[in-house]
Amino acid sequence: MEKITDALLKVGGVLLLLGAAAMITRWSFAPYIYCAGAVMFCFAQMATEYPSDTLTIRRLRGQLFIANFFLLLTGVLMFAAPLHAQLLVNHTLPEGIRSFLISLTRRNSWIGTLCIAALFELYASFRLDHELSKE
Repeated sequence: MEKITDALLKVGGVLLLLGAAAMITRWSFAPYIYCAGAVMFCFAQMATEYPSDTLTIRRLRGQLFIANFFLLLTGVLMFAAPLHAQLLVNHTLPEGIRSFLISLTRRNSWIGTLCIAALFELYASFRLDHELSKE
């Protein structure tokens, strides 16, 4: 099982990077590549077992869970660009709901959630390594 999770982490990480880089060029398949990588990476990260169950390790695992949520949310927001174009021409929705959806589906909102996920991942990864090396 450990070999499978290691392979999923590596392949998922590469697909995450490729999908995010391709999304900047507005390639139509970029969200699919990113989402495939995000699902693999998040599954492998949550399936990884740690030898210790201290409070610090559990807290850091919770932060990894939050980071995984933001990675998956980033993938959803990458698909929102076509929805944004449809919302601009659709005037049948109430104005409050329409303006909220337009602001939510702006073309680059996925960059913010990706940055939040990267910060959580970076902090938790270094702290987990440090905590596990102490034991």
